Amino acid sequence: MQKVQKLLVGIFLFSILFSMIIGYNTQSVAASKDDEKVNIDNGDHVQEQIKANERVRFRFREKTRITVESKERANCSIDCDAKDIGDKDFEIEIETDDPQNLTISCKEERHMLGLRKGNTVEVRNQIRHRYQEGFVVEIESSEDDVEAKLRIEENDENRGGTWAYYDKKNEEWVAVETTSNNGYLECKTDHFSIWTILVPEYDFTLLLIVGAGIGAALLVGLAFILIKRRK
Repeated sequence: MQKVQKLLVGIFLFSILFSMIIGYNTQSVAASKDDEKVNIDNGDHVQEQIKANERVRFRFREKTRITVESKERANCSIDCDAKDIGDKDFEIEIETDDPQNLTISCKEERHMLGLRKGNTVEVRNQIRHRYQEGFVVEIESSEDDVEAKLRIEENDENRGGTWAYYDKKNEEWVAVETTSNNGYLECKTDHFSIWTILVPEYDFTLLLIVGAGIGAALLVGLAFILIKRRK
């Protein structure tokens, strides 16, 4: 009889402990907004039908967060290499007139495109940029007529950086206008491609030489004016 009672007590305590663990895991991924639905995926792939004007956040391996919001219904397929990417927060907001099939693939690096962490990359304006974000996303849609906003949370690796897409036709990276808004780097686009954040790399030696040249020119001009006044 005592053994049976001990067994029942053990089962009761285990059920309480199990409920506490489940409750803790659910609370730790609570939505940050009332209208935001949160899906949890412990793997690297998720497929979901997103309703019109619905905002859905996918969290992969409790690390990488991908948030999708679409004006029209979207059949969304996401592959995310969260194990290598780590703690990143990416958002995409899409406006289109028709339902779409949306494919998103996220990786830490794309070696064939020159994206290794720490590598320098030349963009269309010939200014060298450094790739240190560790997040590159390829986006494809069944709709050509789209407008979208891309956002990624600012951190020490991407601060001061700019969104850039890969122009497959010309085989080059193209930087686009990027703003810092509420802790996120944000850009607008009317097409999908391979996107990442690149940080401009300035040649401080050249800046010093140019600055010294301008300073010398100013001194020569000032000396000339003083000499002329004395005469």
